[in-house]
Amino acid sequence: MRKEDCFLVGTVFKLHGYKGDIKIYNDNDILFDFKDINYFLVEKNNTLVPFIITKARRAKKNIILTKLKEINSEKEALSLLQKKIYLPKSFISEIDKNKIFNKDLVGFKVLDCNLGELGKISFINSQTPQQLIYVSQNGKEFCFPKHNNFIIKINSTDRIMEVNIPEDLINLN
Repeated sequence: MRKEDCFLVGTVFKLHGYKGDIKIYNDNDILFDFKDINYFLVEKNNTLVPFIITKARRAKKNIILTKLKEINSEKEALSLLQKKIYLPKSFISEIDKNKIFNKDLVGFKVLDCNLGELGKISFINSQTPQQLIYVSQNGKEFCFPKHNNFIIKINSTDRIMEVNIPEDLINLN
């Protein structure tokens, strides 16, 4: 399977227990029906290697707890730590295909309807209860909540996010 025909599910970020279970950080918080998925593709040496899934479930938001058939010990699971996990694009639902993921927004130009260009998105923090969008320009950085009250429109073709952010919030940072 070629990487171009797949999408990134996430990265193995932690081991769970001593029997080889792993935790995958689901970068885009895509909801999967694990009854339909029987394998993951693990990137090893720039090659996608299939691993059969014995068990998989959503443990928390963005975290998939997984047991792979070929991995039966903590030592074997360590070989997967920090490896990227993929699935064929056929596993993404039509709804998710049209969704813009956080990692895709990095580099988008941010235009405020009152203040003009504010900079480019440098980072999106999804580790907080309210996702924060970090914008930087000329060595200065500020952040604002990723919320419909602030985001007017996202144009993925021109890579522009139109916003309406109070000037006080920008100066707060």
